[in-house]
Amino acid sequence: SPPGGGKTTLLRDLIRTLSLGSEDRAALRVAVVDERGEIAVCAGGEAQMALGTHTDVLTLCPKAQGIGMVLRAMNPQVIAVDEITAEEDIRAMCLAANCGVGLLASIHAASIDELHQKPLWRELLRARVFRRCIVIRSNGGARSYEVGDLPCSD
Repeated sequence: SPPGGGKTTLLRDLIRTLSLGSEDRAALRVAVVDERGEIAVCAGGEAQMALGTHTDVLTLCPKAQGIGMVLRAMNPQVIAVDEITAEEDIRAMCLAANCGVGLLASIHAASIDELHQKPLWRELLRARVFRRCIVIRSNGGARSYEVGDLPCSD
């Protein structure tokens, strides 16, 4: 979605859901690299947002550096980041994906067409880092979500 469309809120919900698990699905170890402090909203070393019982947060650390740190030190099954904006983020995410870690991330784009125009996205698609995309749309204040499978790109 474009800025203000609910990407960070959805990301928090996905993190919490994976971290808590359910009756049918085991909880996963989630590491959040919260570069700008917007996902967990930490104060005094404590996340102010509910992210689940199996979530570790690294805050105010650049994503590329933080992904490498949590990958080596926290044994995550999933790494979550907000707002992919730099080439070094892509390299770190590809490294994590190649180590078998799942990834959750957001990126600004008003549509799938706009997303496909972003060079960073094309690199992630080429590397097959993500299998699904969620598009958030706003209709008169109400949000709708469209989940789509991503094509494989060579």
